Amino acid sequence: MKKLSTSIIALTGILAASIGQAQTPGSLLGFDGQVNGSIMITSESPGGCPTRICTTNEVTNMFCFTNTFLKLVCTTNVAGAVDCTNVPVTEVRCFTNTFPEVKCTNEFLTPTSLAVKETLTGALVESPCDELTALFASNAVFQASLSLNVRTNDWLGTQVGFFRILSGTNVLATGTLSGVNGVPCGQCNQFGGTLRGVVLMSGPLHGVSLQADYSAGLTDVTCPSAMVPQGTVVLKIDGVALIPCFSGLTLRPISEVAGAL
Repeated sequence: MKKLSTSIIALTGILAASIGQAQTPGSLLGFDGQVNGSIMITSESPGGCPTRICTTNEVTNMFCFTNTFLKLVCTTNVAGAVDCTNVPVTEVRCFTNTFPEVKCTNEFLTPTSLAVKETLTGALVESPCDELTALFASNAVFQASLSLNVRTNDWLGTQVGFFRILSGTNVLATGTLSGVNGVPCGQCNQFGGTLRGVVLMSGPLHGVSLQADYSAGLTDVTCPSAMVPQGTVVLKIDGVALIPCFSGLTLRPISEVAGAL
């Protein structure tokens, strides 16, 4: 019994230490890091509002019907006798119909903007201000998929998408991105916006909500650019993590737990 009690006390001590390492519910932590990676464009298509163009053509359709029926056929032989029999007869009748047919399509006439799909992938490293050390593992990877609507003369526009933070195949956190391209002052190789997400990894940070500003620069792009900017990117994340409040969980003192066993 003494050995069992000792083991229980040791186990509850470990649990208490783990709980002590967890953050206080409702508290705030600094969420800061940097992504060193690249942006790759996966598709481009005309953007903006299409013009609906309709054309009218005269269409002629022919419908034919085949009908087989019995017809009484009579013949007279050399003796003058009349012989009548029903003979199957096939008749084909065709009808022609001409009518106007209207066809409409959406056309982008001289588009001044593009709808762009792109991916962002890179290693995520914590900054000196980051307080989520358990989240940014040494092999953490930031992946994002973005949809852009940008004008073609200077690539100013909007972007929306989603992101994941991975450690191997494990998803540490996920969320959304919403921002703008080509700012400030029409810098085609700059973009930024707001990141919102939640931590999915198990442990004391599970359920932590993330909100941050992100800003990025494409280091290989010189403005003005004739092509949609892509390539090497450095993305900085500066924000806050909110520790969720516990619900339905009551922690009992170690003395009570040990005394009850």
